[in-house]
Amino acid sequence: MNFSFWSDEDRLFVRRKIGLGWSINFKHIARKLGLIKEHQPQRSEQLPKSETTPESREDRLRRQIEASKYEDRID
Repeated sequence: MNFSFWSDEDRLFVRRKIGLGWSINFKHIARKLGLIKEHQPQRSEQLPKSETTPESREDRLRRQIEASKYEDRID
């Protein structure tokens, strides 16, 4: 049985399964607090190794800093 207060949706408030209104998604809160881990896809769901992985936040920031070093500065 899937309860609305423990939903897989990535939202704080979710629609109730039975009745009218909204309920708080405690699973979303637990994920944000680090009490439970995110869903890890199984091997069959993972992307093939030939596809490139998305750029991490740190790599993107490092690339932007390097690019900004060479921009013309107007003083």
